[in-house]
Amino acid sequence: MVRIPGEDADDAFSRATDVERLVSDIDLAPYLGRAADPTATPLTDPVPVSTATPPLLALRDLLADPRFTGLFARALREVDPDFRELFPRDASGVLGEFVRAMSWALETVEDAHGDEAEVAQVVEFARHLGADHRKLELSPRHHQRFGEALTSTLRHLAGRGWDDRLATTLGTAYRALSTALQEGAATGQGPARVGATVVEVLRPTRDVVVVRLISDVMVDYHPGQYLSVLTPYTPGVWRRLSPSIPANPAGQIEFHVRDVPGGALSGSLVRGVGVGDRWVLARPLGLLEVDRTEPVRDVLMVAGGTGIAPLRCLLLDMMRHGFNPRVHLFYGARHPGDLYDLPTLVDLAATAPWLTIQPVSEQDTDPWWAGARQELPRTLHRRQTGTLVDAVTGWGSWADRQVLLSGSPEMLRATVRGMVAVGTPRENIRYDRP
Repeated sequence: MVRIPGEDADDAFSRATDVERLVSDIDLAPYLGRAADPTATPLTDPVPVSTATPPLLALRDLLADPRFTGLFARALREVDPDFRELFPRDASGVLGEFVRAMSWALETVEDAHGDEAEVAQVVEFARHLGADHRKLELSPRHHQRFGEALTSTLRHLAGRGWDDRLATTLGTAYRALSTALQEGAATGQGPARVGATVVEVLRPTRDVVVVRLISDVMVDYHPGQYLSVLTPYTPGVWRRLSPSIPANPAGQIEFHVRDVPGGALSGSLVRGVGVGDRWVLARPLGLLEVDRTEPVRDVLMVAGGTGIAPLRCLLLDMMRHGFNPRVHLFYGARHPGDLYDLPTLVDLAATAPWLTIQPVSEQDTDPWWAGARQELPRTLHRRQTGTLVDAVTGWGSWADRQVLLSGSPEMLRATVRGMVAVGTPRENIRYDRP
């Protein structure tokens, strides 16, 4: 520590502490000219590995160890500098999804006992995942380095329990999955990612932002689908967002985003987005759609909060058709003022006799801190007060309808449970997982 002439030891200690605190979160390894191998020191308490456990399940157990994600994240950063940009600073969420997917694949292959159809299901899943990973623009070198980091991390966790049996099994499994991932990425059409510029930002409530963009080239998504989106506010974090308007040749896209407490991206996006910002959009996914096969059934739509976006996109697309099934839309939020998209929905219903809007809010009034809001427009049915699931099930089972849901995970779980309990056939209910 360098002392400044005239300062005492306490001042010097305080200054050093401030500096250390400032740089404590900075990853200095790329600038030190040497790699810090996170697996160099053996663990004092490795994961027990029994030779009686099938090797695929032993690998699954190693993945399940709570230390895996932290060690693997460090191993990835050291094995290839590109992974520092591909993964967010806190990679626990992304790697947690990898653990779940890899564990499912290992368990499924083990339970298949050589059944080719079951194994093919895992390979097909990997191909589908590879098509989504096309946005990352991974090379064969990335797949190789990823496998090297995975092997070293699992070997480190197993300690003396690691043997040729586990190494051979992991090598075989990873080569098969990696090959399928690359095959899936190679099947994609058009650009892997498309740039888009923010042209307008609206803030209808304190915690919701409506972002309008124009993409460099048209993104041809189906109404109701979602896009993988990469923003400058949280590097390396991809977020699934649903457009609220259908695709058009002008490249216009609109997203609705709510500030979710503890969210990896939403808070920084809602607070930081501005006109001129550049976003990256990737492959559309999702299966939310209105089934028009004969005989056409009427539709029940249930939207919670910003979940209105994909359902509104479907409604706008339906306006292009000369004939439509009847649609009953329940649009819910916590407070009346949170029903920010109600004016747009009322305007749609004014020219669509097949569309009925039912607003719902859990509270009857807005809290004092919400500030001034515009008066909500009148709808055919007066706004109901209560939970969204109670409002929907209070009308009956809707057993003759095709049901489309969109909202938070909690809203989806509660609505599905409530509707099935009153007699809605589970196979009639469709939604995309957030």
